Amino acid sequence: MRILPFAAAAALFASSFANASAQGAEPGSLPEQTKPPMHGPAPVRPAVAPLNRADPNSPAQAGRNALYKYLDDIADKDTADRRAAIAKITTRDAAVTRQQEVRAKILELIGGGFEKTPLNAKVLGSTQLDGYRIEKILYESQPKFYVTALLYLPDGKTTKLPAIVMAPGHASSGKAGDFAMASTFARNGFAVLSYDPIGQGERLQYPDPKNAAAMSAGDPYPGASLASRATGEHGEAGLQPTLIGDAVARYFAWDGMRAVDYLVSRPEIDANAIGAFGCSGGGAMTALLGAADKRVKATATACYFTSFDTLLPSIGAQDAEQSTPNFIASGLDFPDLIEVAAPRAYAMVGTVSDMFPWAGFLKTATEVRRFYSLFDATAEGTATGKPLPATPTGPTLNPDTANEILATAPFQVIAGIGGHGNLRPITSQIVGFFLVNLAGKKAEDFKAGPAPVAGASPFAAPNVPAGTLQVTATGQVATRYPGSATVFSLNLERAKGKIPVPVKPLTLQQVQTEVRMVTRAEAVPSAPSPMSTPNAPEDPDHIRHRLKITTEAGIALDAEFYRPTSEGKHPTLLILRESLDPAMEAQRAGDIEHLRSMAKAGTAVFVFAPRPSPPGGEETKSPILGPFYMTELRAELVGKTILGMRVDDVIRAVDFFSTGYTEDPNNITAVASGHMGLVLLHAAVLDPRLKHVTVDHVLESYASLLKAPMPLDAPQDILPGVLLKYDIPDLVRVLGGRVTASDWLAGTANLAGR
Repeated sequence: MRILPFAAAAALFASSFANASAQGAEPGSLPEQTKPPMHGPAPVRPAVAPLNRADPNSPAQAGRNALYKYLDDIADKDTADRRAAIAKITTRDAAVTRQQEVRAKILELIGGGFEKTPLNAKVLGSTQLDGYRIEKILYESQPKFYVTALLYLPDGKTTKLPAIVMAPGHASSGKAGDFAMASTFARNGFAVLSYDPIGQGERLQYPDPKNAAAMSAGDPYPGASLASRATGEHGEAGLQPTLIGDAVARYFAWDGMRAVDYLVSRPEIDANAIGAFGCSGGGAMTALLGAADKRVKATATACYFTSFDTLLPSIGAQDAEQSTPNFIASGLDFPDLIEVAAPRAYAMVGTVSDMFPWAGFLKTATEVRRFYSLFDATAEGTATGKPLPATPTGPTLNPDTANEILATAPFQVIAGIGGHGNLRPITSQIVGFFLVNLAGKKAEDFKAGPAPVAGASPFAAPNVPAGTLQVTATGQVATRYPGSATVFSLNLERAKGKIPVPVKPLTLQQVQTEVRMVTRAEAVPSAPSPMSTPNAPEDPDHIRHRLKITTEAGIALDAEFYRPTSEGKHPTLLILRESLDPAMEAQRAGDIEHLRSMAKAGTAVFVFAPRPSPPGGEETKSPILGPFYMTELRAELVGKTILGMRVDDVIRAVDFFSTGYTEDPNNITAVASGHMGLVLLHAAVLDPRLKHVTVDHVLESYASLLKAPMPLDAPQDILPGVLLKYDIPDLVRVLGGRVTASDWLAGTANLAGR
C-alpha cells in the first residue's frame, strides 16, 4: 500500500521533466551477485496518518522524546559555546570579523551563490484600486524558474518610491494572503513587491493532476498539492538538494534577491530605499534576504525569531528552508541572521503568545541589541534606571530593554499580544518603522486603511475584482508554462557539475572514511559493551529475553535475545526491526515462535530496534514525507543524521552480544529490510564483525533518488552531501561476498516498503 498513488504524480511530471530526469551522475553498477533481475514489489506498510500530531505524553512516544532530548543536549552545548564566543566580541572590528565569518559560513552551508541570468520580467495586467494599483508581474529568478508577484504602486507619486519586498507565511494562497498588509503599505506611499515563494500560490512544485481542470478554468486557488500544503512542498523540495550538499534555503534566498533586482529595474523605485518584510514562513524568507542582500536597507521579520535553545524543546525544528544542515553545529543561531545586517535598520516583530517561544525572542533581541551597539550606540539607547519592562499587554516598542530607544535607532523591537501572526494590532508600528527608515518620515505619519470586515480573516481581500491577485491565466505556473523549471529540475542540472566522476573505485578504507564523514556515525567496533536491563519477565523456558539496551547516554533501545538451549558457542543472527513495541505481541505471535525455533535449533538470535525505540511519531507536514522528516531536520541542524545514529546503535549492539557466553563472535550475520537495510549496509562497511548481511527492499542508489520526481518516505535515508562522496553501490561493492541483496527499490518507489 502506497501513501498515495505515485503513478499519478509520475505522469504529471513526465512531460516536464523528461529531459531533466536523464541528467545527473549515473550510479555505479551493482555487482552481479547482488543485482536482482528486476525490482520486486514492496511489502505492505500502513500509511502515515495525514497531518497528525504525536501525543508527547504517550508511552509510544518515549523513544522519540529520548532522541529529541539527545539532540537538544548537543544543540545546547553548541549554542552555549556560541554565546560565550559572542560575549567576547566587544569592538566594532571584532563584530565586523564575526559578520564576515558568519556570512561566509551561511553561504557555504546553503551551497554557494547563483549566477545572475536575465529576469525576462513581464507585466501581465493591472488593476486600479482606491489609492493604488496592482500590477501582475512574472520574472525568472533562474532560467524558466518563474516567480509570480504583485507590484503595488501608490497613486500620484512624482518622486521615486521607497519599496518593500514582501514574502507571505506558509499558506497555499501565497502572495494573495498578503493583500491586507501590502495594500496598507501602498496607502502609506510604499511600492510593494509581494511574491509567491516556492511551493505556494501559483508556484506549486507538486500540483495535484486532479486539479488540472480547475487550473484551466482559471480558478485562482486550485492549489491542491500532492505534498498536502506549503510546508509539505518545502520539505519535499528540500530533500534532493541535500544529497548534493546544498540546502533548499539557497533557492528561497535567491528568489528574494531577484525580487530586489526587479525593483531596482523599475524607474519608479528608489534603489537606495528598499526594505523587506515577512511574517512566519515569510519571516524566515525575509531573514534570509536581509542577511544575504546588502541592498536591503531596512528589514522587519515577524513571528519567526526566537532562539534554538528555546525552540527545539518546545515545537522542535521547523521546515526545510529554516533548518539548514549543520547550522547549529557550525556555531550559528537565530541572532546571526540579524547581526550580519548591522548597522542596516532592523526590526524584530513578535507576539507574546506565539508558538515561537517569547523567551527565546527576548534572548535574541538582547544579544542583537548589544551587537548593534558596537556599530551605533543609539541601538543600546539611553539608560533610564528603570527595571526591565513587564511582559507586554498591548502594542509595545523595545520590551527587551529598560533603556530609552530613539525611533531612529537602527535596531527596534516591536511586540504585540496574541498568537502567531496576530499583526493587525501592531500594523502601525511595523509600517512606522519603514516610514522612518525608508521614507524619511515619522512613525506618526502612518495612515490606516479601511476598517476590517467584522469576522473576516486578516488575510482576506474584500472588494477586489476577481483575478486581481492572480498572475497566470491558469492559476499555476506548472500548467501555464509547460516545461518550466522546478527545484527538482534545477537541482538535477546542478548535480551534473557537483557530483564528481570517479577516476577509479573507492577502496574499503576510503569508503569507511567517507561513510563516517557523511553519516556522522561515531561508534567504534569492540568498544565497551553497552548496558542492558530486563524489560519483561523471561519465558518459562528461558529462551526469549526482552531487554533495554543503552547504546549511549539517554538512548535505550528495545531488544529481544533468543538464547539456544544447548551448551557452547553458537552462530548469532542480528535482526533489525523498526519497532518491538510490546503492543504488537499478539500480531507477532508467529514471528516470535519462529525466532524461538531458531534458538532451539542452535542459532542465537538478537532482535533490536535502533533509535528511536519505540519509534513514536511527529507532526506530519505531508504523508509523502513519512514519519521522520522533522526529526531528520533536527538531527541535521546539530550535525547528526538518523541513519548515522542508527549505525552507531548497530555497532554497539554487536558490542553487546559479541562478548556473551553463548554467542560465537566469529560467526555473526545480520538481516534487515527497507530503511533498516540501508542502515545495515552502512554498519557492515564499518564493522568487520558482521560476517554477512542480507538486505531487501533497500534504496538502490542515491543517484536514483536524485532523479525521482517526488520521493516517498525518504527523509530517514537522507544524508547531506552523500553524492559528493559515495553512493549505495559503493557500499555493496566493497562488501563483496559479505552481502546478499534482493528487491532493490528505485528512487521512484515508495521507500516505506519493508
